[in-house]
Amino acid sequence: MANMSTRKNKNRRQIIFAALCLASLAAISLAEDWNVVRPNNRPYVSFANVAQFYQFPEYTRVSRTVSLRSEHRTIRAQAGTSEISINGVRFLTHFPLLNGSNEDLISVMDVSKIIEPVLRPSRIQKAEKIETVVLDPGHGGFDNGASSRWGSEKTFTLDVALAARRELMRAGYRVEMTRATDTAVSLEERVNIANRFPRAVFVSIHFNSSSGGVGVESFALAPEGVTSNMSSEHHVSAADVARHAGNIQDEHNIALTASIHAMVLSRLAAFDRGVKHARFHVLRDVKIPAVLVEGGFISDASEGQRIATSYYRQRLGTAIAQGIQNYNAAVNYRTLGANFAVAKVNLPPHSRSISEPLGAESRDHPPSISISGGN
Repeated sequence: MANMSTRKNKNRRQIIFAALCLASLAAISLAEDWNVVRPNNRPYVSFANVAQFYQFPEYTRVSRTVSLRSEHRTIRAQAGTSEISINGVRFLTHFPLLNGSNEDLISVMDVSKIIEPVLRPSRIQKAEKIETVVLDPGHGGFDNGASSRWGSEKTFTLDVALAARRELMRAGYRVEMTRATDTAVSLEERVNIANRFPRAVFVSIHFNSSSGGVGVESFALAPEGVTSNMSSEHHVSAADVARHAGNIQDEHNIALTASIHAMVLSRLAAFDRGVKHARFHVLRDVKIPAVLVEGGFISDASEGQRIATSYYRQRLGTAIAQGIQNYNAAVNYRTLGANFAVAKVNLPPHSRSISEPLGAESRDHPPSISISGGN
């Protein structure tokens, strides 16, 4: 018995040693596969490196513009700017794109917090099947929000939320509203309502008003260490880069935001102001995936008149509902089975994490969350 115990202990030590060796080899492989550089002491990788990892067969670099293409996916970017286009949808990056000596560069933060969850939502950790949607029509009661001669923001946001609720309930979702009538609800109470529900997402609906402004934009919570695109309307200082409660959902937030934004663009044919990042109160303290949608400018003569029509608001509500369903299907792709008819865009033929070596093999083709059009 003693000899048998000795042999078992020896075998166990050998297995542990082998596992440690494999871990060391993986770390070496990672260091070789991702060529991280540090301009201004911030980690960046080249777009060529991104193309290699995500297996884009076409990569071109002309002047300061890069293009990554496959049959169904595209990424376009220009060094010196702070935005990229993924499948035709505009994203404002967390840090500027840089022009290196031989390559154009994108920050590791932007690869991990934008490109990865948008291209491969089914790999987002701890994603749950969505059962409840919390809709938050902005303003209400004594708070009119933005106003124009065509109407007030509080009225338009409620109408859009009610349209989205009808679509979501038809699809089998439970829908909760922070307000269902013209009543005032504090920002704190809106957050409290959202945080009551597990397996849920939160969608705050607003309209813009600014001289010369036009188009739709959507906001996810800015990750820790990233400055905000906004600094007004119940918003903390743009200099705030601290971590907030909602940052635990960073990858879920950007995937949900991208899915809804893409569907809104598809349904409304609106000007794309981009997927952005901010620290609005209702984003930073909500502990479920959250997005704030700005559905257009009521201050613009042409867009304001369209927003004032029931037709526009119904289509916006329907687009928001469909975007939520697309997100739910994409992040739960493996558990929902092979009959995936919502998202039409396939991902690279491998299923490894962004932090794992390049050129990994895959067993499936999960969908992209950034859907450029269709249902």
